[in-house]
Amino acid sequence: MIKGWFFVLLVLLVFIDIYLSAAVYVDAKKLKAPALQVAPGIWGLLSFLFPFFGFFIYWLMNRSSLSHIHRI
Repeated sequence: MIKGWFFVLLVLLVFIDIYLSAAVYVDAKKLKAPALQVAPGIWGLLSFLFPFFGFFIYWLMNRSSLSHIHRI
């Protein structure tokens, strides 16, 4: 049987994953030209399937100082 603290941690991680995916999706919809011409739904799905890695890649491609390099 799953310990109580492990279950709480698992539920917390799932909620964080859903929140990050929704935030990426909403932010990608606001952009006129998302990075690599990837649709907002795909960015949201990637951040859901690969939670922290997908969120980091989205941030790197769209919000960091590197985002201006690929748009030239």
